[in-house]
This record gives sequence, structure tokens and C-alpha cells, in this order.
Amino acid sequence: MNKTLLVMLNEIRTTLRRKSFTILALGVPLVMGTIALIVMAVNRDVSSAPVASTEVIDAAKQTAEGACPEIVEGYADEGGLIETLPADIPPGWLTEYATEETARAALEAEEIAAYYIIAAGYVETGEITYVTPQYNPISDDVETDGIEWILLVNLLGDAGLAADVWNPLDVKVTALESVEPEAAQDSWIVKLFPRLMTFVLYMVILTPAGVLMNAITDEKKDRVIEVLILSVSPQQMIGGKILALGLLGLLQTALWVGVLWAVIHFGGQPLDIPADFTLPAGLLVWASVYGLLGYAMYGAQMAGLGALAPNVKDASGASFIVLMPLIIVYVLLTAILSTPDGSLALVLSLFPLTSPVGMIARMTQTTVPLCQAVLAAALQLLTAILIVRLVARLFRAQMLLSGQPFSAKRFFGALLGWA
Repeated sequence: MNKTLLVMLNEIRTTLRRKSFTILALGVPLVMGTIALIVMAVNRDVSSAPVASTEVIDAAKQTAEGACPEIVEGYADEGGLIETLPADIPPGWLTEYATEETARAALEAEEIAAYYIIAAGYVETGEITYVTPQYNPISDDVETDGIEWILLVNLLGDAGLAADVWNPLDVKVTALESVEPEAAQDSWIVKLFPRLMTFVLYMVILTPAGVLMNAITDEKKDRVIEVLILSVSPQQMIGGKILALGLLGLLQTALWVGVLWAVIHFGGQPLDIPADFTLPAGLLVWASVYGLLGYAMYGAQMAGLGALAPNVKDASGASFIVLMPLIIVYVLLTAILSTPDGSLALVLSLFPLTSPVGMIARMTQTTVPLCQAVLAAALQLLTAILIVRLVARLFRAQMLLSGQPFSAKRFFGALLGWA
């Protein structure tokens, strides 16, 4: 046991010095978290920016108190219809002129960008003239929401009544069919969350497993493994290396969970995240369990590839054979998410080599019986123990196979004791 711990501690120190692990396992979640924070900051600034006077006083009458309008306009009220400006009109946007001549003079002096002429017979004709300094052949559309709101308030003499006229409907939809709260949500985070969780699980399983394979391939090339085998048993060596990368995988999981928590906690309105959306604690616990067990299964197999392959290039190319079950889950992920209680989803969530990702995908969409979740974990644990013991054989045979081209037949033959 002491030798296993020594191997583990040495592997942790060595791995933390590897730039590839630092970038993929630690750098990627931190970079994605930073990008999310930047997006949140930009969206928050946009949402709090002052509303331009030409853009709108909408049905909800968003106020712009203290805003500095980008466009200053004026008006000449020939019929004396406008007696007051509503409180939600940005100060300084609209300047009153006694006559059209004074408004034109202000326009020519570039004190205002344009002005409205409200005809004396506006009540009967609804005629308003908008005067600009030059004709724009590309766009001559005029945003009239602001002046329409002002006229409506003055015509009715009451801002509350004007608001009711402006927005006469407040439609509320009631469905007779009861739905679960999660199904009623339509936020992007709710839709993306299942795939996001499976992506994190893939990263937690594959990143340390790939690092382990490369480490063993390099040690084999430098003939370090031959020295280690003289000091420790194959089980102690492979066990220590798997434990080391497993602990680092836990660190990676904590980083991903931290990034998700920060985005959900601080994203809020800027990222359109529902206020009641939280990370399910139970799901995170099971994800950690399945992530570690999945890494143990695939990490051991990748270590076997590193032991048999003559170089990193051959080992990376052969990894497709080992990762095939996870590739199948990825291809069928949409089917699992659409019918999480179906036969296909059930099989993929219980078969050990596909259950780490398959079960978590199901858990994001439906309530999985506890007996199934525990059974999946137990099968993964037994499979991991079996694979570790089988892979230990490769470290006995690897010196005999050193330098030979890699093949799937030789790999499985050595794994099952045929070589």
C-alpha cells in the first residue's frame, strides 16, 4: 500500500508539471468561466444603458430618468394640444418651440436633430409633420412611439388611463393539464443543461485518461517502466497512477461545478437564467461518482494502450477502440434525452462501459429509481476492478511486446492472457 501511495504522489507531481493537463483540465473551465463573466458584464451594461428617445416608450412605459438622450428633437404645437410631458419622457429630449419658424432656426443651428409640427386640427385629422435637415434615401422611417405617447397622455388627461389604452390587454394563459415545473421552463439553460452535464462528464473521464496513456507511453519509451516494475508490482503501479489522475479528476470536476455555479448564481437577468434554477445537488453527487468510476474503467484501458503501443502517435490512434462505447453514447445522446425511460436509455445507463454518461443523461431528464442508480455504480466498480487486474497483465508482457506494431488483436490477446 505504501508503494501505491508513493507511485500516486509521484504521478500527481509529474502530471501537474504537464502543460497539456494544465491547459485541458484546469485552463479550459477557467477560460470558459471568464468568457461567461465577460458576457454577463456586457449584457448587464446593455440592459442598464439609457434608452434613446427615438427607440421607444413601449407598452410597459420603461422609464429613462436621468438618461442623456442621443438625439435631441423639438416640436411646434400649433393647436396647443400638449400641456405637459409625461414623467417617463427622458429630460432634454423634446424641446418646445412657439412657432415652426423658431423650430426651423434651431434645426439649422444644429441645436436639434429634427422637429415635429403638430397641426392645429390634429384631433380631427391626426396630421403630424416630421422635419429633418436632409433626405435619407436608404431609410425614411420615423420612430413615433415617443410623440404618440405624449399626445395620448395629453388627450386623455391621465397617464394611468393612457397606459391602459396603450396596452389594453393583459393575457394570462392557464393550462388544464398539469405539468412539472421543469417542463414549464423555456430558458436556454434548462434546454442546454443535460448536454452541458454530459460534456463535463466526458471531460472528467477522458482528460485524465488521455494524460495517463501519454505518461505511460513516455515512461515506456524512456524505459522508466522497466525500473518501476523491479520495485513495485504491476497492480501497485497501475493502481497508484489511476488514483493520482482520479484525484486530479476530482479537482477538475470541482472547477467545472464552480464555473457552472458562478454562471447560474451571477448570470441571472443578463444571461436570461430563471431565478429559481439551481444545480441539483443529488445529480452532482452521482456525476462525481460516475465520473470517477468511468475514469477508472477507461483510464486503466488507456494505460494498457500506453503499455503496448510503441509511441504516443500509435497509442492515440488506437484509443478509438477503447473509447467506442462512449462514442456510441454520444451518437445516441439525443435518443436518450428524448426518451429517458425507454429501453435503449435503460440499457445504455446500466451497461458499465456506457453507464457513466448514459445514466447522467437520464438523470437530467427524469427521476431514475435509486436501485438503478446504485446498480449502475456497482457494475461500474466491479468492471473497473476487473479491468485494472487485466491491464496489470500488460505490464508483465509489455517488455516482450516492446517495439512491435500495435494491433487490436495483440491488445485484447495480452489483456485476456492469450499473449
